[in-house]
Amino acid sequence: MLHKAILALAALSLSVTSSEAREDVRTGYAASDAVIANCFLAAERVVPRGRGRKAWVVRHADYCIRNGGRL
Repeated sequence: MLHKAILALAALSLSVTSSEAREDVRTGYAASDAVIANCFLAAERVVPRGRGRKAWVVRHADYCIRNGGRL
């Protein structure tokens, strides 16, 4: 009986800590959809056509998003 109580408390504490961790992730910096869309459009215009272009577009857009919409 004591083992079941200990296991139940351990499971409860794990679920509480995992839900707290999920909330921390959600409350982090989140850019608006408009900023993200504008950054990707700007990156599409800046990066020249060629091999490996998609990766560079993502890198430029990521930089733009992290800087609040400035490329």
